[in-house]
This record gives sequence, structure tokens and C-alpha cells, in this order.
Amino acid sequence: MNAQVLQIGLLIGGWSLVALSVASFWIPKALGWRKKLAVLTPLMREMWWTYSIYVWSSHVFFAVLALGFGDWLMGGSGAAKAMCTFMLLWWSVRLWLQFFGFDLSEIECSAANRLAKHLLTLLFVGLVILYAGLLCWNMGWLPPGGWQ
Repeated sequence: MNAQVLQIGLLIGGWSLVALSVASFWIPKALGWRKKLAVLTPLMREMWWTYSIYVWSSHVFFAVLALGFGDWLMGGSGAAKAMCTFMLLWWSVRLWLQFFGFDLSEIECSAANRLAKHLLTLLFVGLVILYAGLLCWNMGWLPPGGWQ
């Protein structure tokens, strides 16, 4: 793996995060949040929306970093290492949840929902690989010219 592969990965990952951020606006309708959240107390509903916005904002921020600050993410600074570690952990947890954490039995088993599930899984795997590669790059564990 060399710098060019990571730069291409950042472009693909960044634009995938843009797509995820845009598609996230359809999640409340697709999962029937209005009806399901109506039974919560006002405070719990407000907290739900607050955390949802935190997650969405993080995804947007990750896209901005990948698309606009890729050189910084590959720069080897302590902050770049910390950010890559954080994003690796973020997407590793999300990938784990995809397989073991969420009970998806209440979601209609339509072709569109199956496709969305598989695309999300592919995205999360790709992001784990990308940020693991970036962390390894920043730690100096990958040779600059790639393996020969």
C-alpha cells in the first residue's frame, strides 16, 4: 500500500461518506421514527434527536476531512494519528454493530432494504480498511513506496 492508494481511498471514502450523510435524511421515514419516537417523553425524544445529529455531524466532518484534508490525515502528526485512530474505532464499532448489535427483524425484508444493508456493510468494511491503512501509514508501519 502506498500514498497514492491511500489518497484514492480517501476520495472514495470521502464521497461515500457524503452519500451516507445525504441518504441519512431518509432514515427517519424508512424506519418510522415519527411513530416510534412519539411514545417517548419530550426529554428522551430531544436527546434522541441530539445524538442523531451528533452522529450525522460526525459523518459530515469525516467526509470533510477525507476530501479536504487528506494530506493532513496522511501527515504523520500526533493529531493525524489520533484522528485516524478515532475514525478507525468509530467505524470498527459501527461494523461490529452491523453484525452483532442491531436487531433488524422489524425492518421489512424488501429488495431495497437488503441492498441498503449490504451497501452499508460494504461501506463500513471499506472505512475500517481505509482508516487502518491510514493509521499504519502514519505510524510508519507501511513502506512509502509500497511492498515490492
